[in-house]
Amino acid sequence: MKQYNYELKGPDSLKKAVAEMKERMKREDGNLFIMFFHAGNDPAIIASDLKQLSCAFPGVPVSGMNNSGGIMGGHRVLGNSVLSFLLFKNTEMKLFVYDMNSLSIKDAAEKALADFQKIRNLAGVEILISIEISRMVGFFDVLDRLSPSVAVFGGAADSYTPGSTAYIFAGEKVLTNAIVCLTFAGDVTIDVHMNLGWQPLGRYMTVTAMEGDTILKELDHRPVAEIYAKYLNIKNTSSFGRDVLSFPLILIRDDHMVARLPDGCRPDGALVMGGNVFEGEKCRLAYGDPNEIIRRCQESTRKIADFGAEGILIFSCITRRIFLKEDSDRILAPYEAIAPASGGYCHGEISRRDGKTSGLNMTLVAAAFREKNGPERPAAYGAETKNIVFGSDKVTTIQRLASFVTVSSSELEETNRKLEEANEKLEKLNGELAEANARLSYMASHDGLTDLFNREIMEKELHRLMRKNRSGEINFCAIMVDLDDFKKINDTFGHDEGDRVLKELAGILKEKMPENGMAGRWGGDEFVALLPDSGREEALKTAEWIRSSVLNRISRCDGEALSVSLGIAESTGSEHTDSFYRRLDNALYRAKKSGKNAIVVME
Repeated sequence: MKQYNYELKGPDSLKKAVAEMKERMKREDGNLFIMFFHAGNDPAIIASDLKQLSCAFPGVPVSGMNNSGGIMGGHRVLGNSVLSFLLFKNTEMKLFVYDMNSLSIKDAAEKALADFQKIRNLAGVEILISIEISRMVGFFDVLDRLSPSVAVFGGAADSYTPGSTAYIFAGEKVLTNAIVCLTFAGDVTIDVHMNLGWQPLGRYMTVTAMEGDTILKELDHRPVAEIYAKYLNIKNTSSFGRDVLSFPLILIRDDHMVARLPDGCRPDGALVMGGNVFEGEKCRLAYGDPNEIIRRCQESTRKIADFGAEGILIFSCITRRIFLKEDSDRILAPYEAIAPASGGYCHGEISRRDGKTSGLNMTLVAAAFREKNGPERPAAYGAETKNIVFGSDKVTTIQRLASFVTVSSSELEETNRKLEEANEKLEKLNGELAEANARLSYMASHDGLTDLFNREIMEKELHRLMRKNRSGEINFCAIMVDLDDFKKINDTFGHDEGDRVLKELAGILKEKMPENGMAGRWGGDEFVALLPDSGREEALKTAEWIRSSVLNRISRCDGEALSVSLGIAESTGSEHTDSFYRRLDNALYRAKKSGKNAIVVME
C-alpha cells in the first residue's frame, strides 16, 4: 500500500497532481482511492474539482469533506486543500451514500449494516458526515453489530467560516445532511488510535438536568454556567467560547475518557454541547496543557510505528488547532515521520474502540493502513523514526498544580465514600435495631400463642377507659369469654389440641372487633373484649355473634362442637376498675352456671 499526498496551492495545482498521479499509475498496479480534504466552501467549485478527479480516474471511489484546516507533511495546511491518493495492491474499496433527507438515523443504520455485512473480509469503514455528530448515536449503535475486528474511523465536515454549510463528497456529489461511508476489504489491516490529552481536574459531578441530549443545564443540581464561573472564573460573556477551550468536560464511558466541549452558553446558563451528554452520567472538568497533550501523543505514534504503517489518515478536532496553535505541528510531525500522513480538522471525530463506536470531541483520530503482505516498516520512512521528537518529559507547574487538585479531590471523594458507607451501615443497624425494638415491643404487648393483646395491656386499656368514663368522656362495654369444658380438651386430647382451639377462638375475636375495640387473652381459656362507644344492646349483638360463630365453626378433633360462655358489663360513670371487673366476672360466672353456651348481661 502506498499513499501520495498533495497540497493544492494554486489554480493549476489540482491539474498537476492529477497528471502526476496518472503518470504514476502507468507504472504501478493496484486499486486506487482518493481522499479530498477541501478548503473551500463553494459547492460549485467543489463539484468542479470532483468532476476533474472523476474524469481523470473513472470508477475510482472519491470521498472527502470540507474542513477548517488540512494536515499534510507533518504540519497544518491552512487555506489550501489536501488531496490524497491511497493505492492498494489487494484491497477493494466501495462507496456508500445515505441521504438523511429521506432516511431516519435508524433506517440509514440498518441499511448500512446490511450493505457492510455483504462484504467479505471487511477490514474497516471510513465514515464522513455533514450532520451533527450527536445525531449519530443510533447509527453507531447499530454499526456495533459488526465484528469487533472491523475498524471504524472518520469525522464531521467543518468550515473556516463558523455557521456556514458543511459538505461531504462522494464521487461527483457534494452533499449536505448525509452520511458517506467507504469500506475497505481484502489484505489491508487498519489500526485506529485516538489521542485526547486533556486531563480530568477536581471531583466527579453528576449530570442532573438535560434538554435533549446536547443542552446541558445542571451538574449536581446546580446551573452548569455557575460551576464554570465559580471554579474557573469563566463567565457567560461574549468570550465564553474562547475561554472554555482549555476546560471541557470529561465523561467516563465504557471505562474510557470522552471529552465534551461547550459550543456556547445560552442566556439561561445552559451549555450547548458539541456532542451528546446523558442525564445521570458522571463527569469532571478537565484542563488542557500543550506539553501534556503532546506527550500523550507519543504512545499512539510509537504504536503506529511498531505497527509498520504504510499510510495514515488523520481526523483532528478543530479545537486542537485553535488551542494548540503552532504546537499542533509538534503533534503532527511524528505521524509523517512514520508514514505519509494526511487529514483535516473536523467538527467532531469518529472512532471505534473495543467494538464500541463513538462520536468524539477534542480528539485526534489516526487511521494507520498496512497491507498484510507489506513490509513491517516502510523503507522510505522507517529509518527516520529514531529521530522523532515525541514531546518533553518535563512536568510543568500547571500539571503539578492540577495533579495536586486532582489527588486532593480524589482523597476527599474517598473519605466521603467511606463516610457514606459508614452512614449506610449505621442506617442499616438503626433499621435492624428499630425492627428488633418493634419485635420486642410486640412480644411485650401480645400473647405468644393467640397473637392477641396480653393481660397487662388489656388491664392498662381498661384503666384508661374507666378514667375517661368517670370524667364523662366515654361510655363502653366489656365482654368476657370463656371456653366451656376446656380442661377436658387438654386432658383428653392434649395441649396441642387445646392450643389449636384457643387460636381459632382468638381468630373469631379478631374478626369481630371494631376498629376502636381491643381483644386480649386474660388468662388460660378466658378472653376479654373492650368495646368503646358501645352500649349494652350493641355489646349483646357482638357477644351473640361470637357465641354462634364458635358453636358453628370450632369443634374438637373428634368432631364434637365447642361452645363459649360470655359475660357483659357496661360502664356506669361512677365506679372504679375493681368494681367493674367484679361485675364482669360475675356475669361470666352466671353464664357458666346457667348451663354454658350462654350470655349474661350484668345490670
